[in-house]
Amino acid sequence: MSAAPSPQHLDLFFGTYTERLPHVDGQAPGIMRAGYTGPGQLGETTLATVFRNPSWVTAFEGVLYAVSETHADEGQGDVSAYRIEPDSHTLVLLGVQPSGGADPAHLAISPDGRHLVVANYSGGSVALFGLQEGTGRIGERLDLVQHEGTGADPERQEAPHPHMVAFDPKSPEIYVPDLGLDAVLVYRIVEGRLKAVRRIDGPPGTGPRHLAFHPSGDAFFLLGELDNTLTTFRRTESGFSAVGSVSLLPEDGQDEPSWGAAVRVHSSGELVFASVRGHDSVSVFRYSPDAALTLVTNVSVKGSFPRDIALTPDEQFLLAANQNSASVTVFSVDAEAEGPEVLSFVREHWAPTPVCLAWA
Repeated sequence: MSAAPSPQHLDLFFGTYTERLPHVDGQAPGIMRAGYTGPGQLGETTLATVFRNPSWVTAFEGVLYAVSETHADEGQGDVSAYRIEPDSHTLVLLGVQPSGGADPAHLAISPDGRHLVVANYSGGSVALFGLQEGTGRIGERLDLVQHEGTGADPERQEAPHPHMVAFDPKSPEIYVPDLGLDAVLVYRIVEGRLKAVRRIDGPPGTGPRHLAFHPSGDAFFLLGELDNTLTTFRRTESGFSAVGSVSLLPEDGQDEPSWGAAVRVHSSGELVFASVRGHDSVSVFRYSPDAALTLVTNVSVKGSFPRDIALTPDEQFLLAANQNSASVTVFSVDAEAEGPEVLSFVREHWAPTPVCLAWA
């Protein structure tokens, strides 16, 4: 396991909601920040910059990128880039671009730092942008791909809803889970355009939301928001194939109204974490290439509606962003434990409407 950077050089940025929407009562003023002050400890939460509904943020080489989950600009949201000042820990705006569709919910940067890809949830589209070498500024939009179709749930799957962008660690492919289509659509960037490669269909009503790759790159774990499942896909010569699904919920929680949210993988590849809203918990699974995922434990987040979860850089702690209780819950992680002791509650940290966690 690699050593963590010195705490004084670590920032934790919070993606948030800033206004009341049908699914959330946003209370934050914009992107928030807290310093990592010691093992499992965060400093005071402060405002990093004002930005409307920055529900997803991610950092890459000293630049923080954020979506604005709105559709105010001619039916589009926005994506922005900020230089992170290492000494003052402040954000300097590098620029804003329309996202190409309504309610962008996720973005990701290509491993070579040349492109940014955005998933427009309500717009049902995926947008490609170029990034300026050296500065990370967002250039003009290069391409926009519109998804088509519906799913089995007439309320949640009435249209395409791409929910995430993930770059394959072992190939130049891009994986886009689409909640509305019960599918993962796969692309490549070819001559500045998004080229469709294949489509991975799942069972009706799954509602694919997020996925996380195994550190080996030979598997990924797909979280179904609507059916509360975690499905393992393993790499084959022709792509990825599903090899089994498990419930995110313990047996005594199967009947509660719940929605899967986020999935993260420990660098050992042996532990997989998933958050569940409604049931308000984090489930921990153990993974082996020779066996299916098995549930180790399910722990309460001691808050409401956990959206994102994130391991600290040293992986000694796991944080859960609780959207509706203005809190981030901190758990210690014992990767060697065989039972419930894998996750132990440590403390609660205040943050307004936190929905995304990004280290920088």
